[in-house]
Amino acid sequence: MLIKPNKLQKGDIIAIISPSAGLGKRYPHRIDNAIKFLESQGYKVKEFPSTRKSSGWESAPAEERAKDIMGAFLDKEVKAIISSIGGTVAIQTLKYLDFEKIKENPKIFCGYSDISNLHYAFLTQANLITFYGPCAMTQFGEYPKPLSYTLEYFNKAVTSEKPIGKIIPSNGVKNWI
Repeated sequence: MLIKPNKLQKGDIIAIISPSAGLGKRYPHRIDNAIKFLESQGYKVKEFPSTRKSSGWESAPAEERAKDIMGAFLDKEVKAIISSIGGTVAIQTLKYLDFEKIKENPKIFCGYSDISNLHYAFLTQANLITFYGPCAMTQFGEYPKPLSYTLEYFNKAVTSEKPIGKIIPSNGVKNWI
């Protein structure tokens, strides 16, 4: 049976992790912007150790990135986990993850691109429903704020227990307003 994590509520803690690319070190202002924005929405943010690291292309060695993933899932205060950005190396973390513990500690997990490897693994190995959606640096770190379209559908997906319903395609630039 599939496990759907509890909805996100104001005051909850959102973890930011970097399971793939190490761009948080190169563009720390994007992480800062994401944290400021999420806090302005009423959430608390917990940044995990590899979020602003860079070890070549990846944020940190695979074992360290996996430790952050597991740390976020095992932290009883964390209610949601958002990837900082995609990349090409998230798959390297899979052999270090404990899917039984992830299954026992379901959380909202969000990200896209290379993070798809983790979405698929969490679904097939832990029966966890995850959310293919915004990353911290590329959406929540947008200046001066994320696109309204992104926020609308992110909130529909993770702050309500109701189905999202019909998804209206983005109207492009009009959604900046």
